[in-house]
Amino acid sequence: MRRIFVLAVAIVGMLGFVKAQNADYKWNVGLHGNVNGYQGDLGNSFLKVGELFEDEGIGISLGYYLSPTFDVLLKGSYFYIDYMDTDGTYAKGAKGYADLMGAEYGSWRFNNAVYTGTANVKFKFNNGWLLKEDALISPFAIGGIGVTRSSGTATRNDGIHSKTYSNMAFYYGGGLNFRVSERFNVVFEAGIYNPMTDVYDGIDPTTAKGWVADVNDKGGYAGKSNDEFLQYSLGLTYNFGKKKDADGDGVADRKDKCPDTPAGVAVDENGCPIDTDGDGVPDYLDECPNQAGTVKGCPDTDKDGIADKDDACPKVKGLKKFKGCPDTDNDGVEDAKDKCPNTPAGVKVDAKGCPVDTDGDGIADYLDKCPNEAGVPEEKGCPKKEIVIAPIYFDRVVNFNTGKTYIRRGDIQKLNEVVAKMQENTTLKATISGHTDSVGGDAFNLRLSERRANAVKKYLVKKGIQADRIATVGYGEFSPVATNATAKGRAENRRAEIRIRLN
Repeated sequence: MRRIFVLAVAIVGMLGFVKAQNADYKWNVGLHGNVNGYQGDLGNSFLKVGELFEDEGIGISLGYYLSPTFDVLLKGSYFYIDYMDTDGTYAKGAKGYADLMGAEYGSWRFNNAVYTGTANVKFKFNNGWLLKEDALISPFAIGGIGVTRSSGTATRNDGIHSKTYSNMAFYYGGGLNFRVSERFNVVFEAGIYNPMTDVYDGIDPTTAKGWVADVNDKGGYAGKSNDEFLQYSLGLTYNFGKKKDADGDGVADRKDKCPDTPAGVAVDENGCPIDTDGDGVPDYLDECPNQAGTVKGCPDTDKDGIADKDDACPKVKGLKKFKGCPDTDNDGVEDAKDKCPNTPAGVKVDAKGCPVDTDGDGIADYLDKCPNEAGVPEEKGCPKKEIVIAPIYFDRVVNFNTGKTYIRRGDIQKLNEVVAKMQENTTLKATISGHTDSVGGDAFNLRLSERRANAVKKYLVKKGIQADRIATVGYGEFSPVATNATAKGRAENRRAEIRIRLN
């Protein structure tokens, strides 16, 4: 029997402890080796270790999972038990009953084979309240009721007697469950079988010859307590049944926090795909499983959505089409190749990133008023125009008093001549320029010159000339025709010039 214990301990040591889910494998069968002790009328070997290992046996069990807290367990066992009273009431030389009856040394003993069968309720401490349900080492308490059957011999002072007894018995105890794997467990248990009788050790007051009620001066029979058997067992149990595991990852659905894991993907104890670098991207999807990152599990230093391993410019935000390099002006040419990196938005550019210049005049099309015809900057990209001044067809000059804008009576005839010419040829147009002398400030004189030009225009329009045929402009004091140093010169400078040109 010692070899059985050594072997069981070795199994535990070699396999180690692995978590199991008994709720998924509801049935459990076990094979157990046991050693046994006796307590009764002849004495007590419960605490005598040496004697325990002299009485060995074997047992089987069948269990069913009810809940995280309770199992039901059927137990059956066989063991051999013997005991000789060497120092108690029936021992020779102990000045007890054996000496009184003149019995031989060792005449009070028994040798029995005991069979037990009990139905039990098992209380588990790893119920999620006291300990985790998947604890590696799980204590339990057990109790139940059944039958015991004993067959053997009892030696008393009156001889050797062969007897067979069968009685109801209670069983109670506790132990430890060691999870070896998902299906296997090593179980250590200690419990007491308590038959509802006092005859298994052969001490029966109704049959023992010469028995008297007051031998031990206790007012009754020397042995009054029921016989009990202490049993230590060590066994290997196997969980069987079929657990629900929809995704087939080896973790039962009730424990699986990721119940839709793809087939073949390695998972952790919670049924979730393994994420070695802890970046939230499982290894089977992580292109950098050993380096935390945000883009398919890889680092993205510049946070442009392109993993560093694929980013030609990993420290500067860029575009995927340029392998992570930037295009600051968004013209379709990356900065590293862009000769004009600040092109305005929407402007068409060439392969170098510069605005297109179709006519090659150095003025980009988006600024060129004549993009298909070479031109000059002063004409905004158009060819330089030859200025042709139309010949003066007819002109008149009217003068004004100092600071005034009204038409003087003496100039009415001149203006009427202008009206006549423009009525004669309706294609003619007039330009009226207003002027002042140098008296007064520049700004004042500019406004005054404009008013003088408009006063002449008003007269012409009043006479029937269309307003859109007349243009006005004021030059202030800056276009004199005479010196402003004399009164005569200043009088000449206070004027409005009407010029009619061929259209």
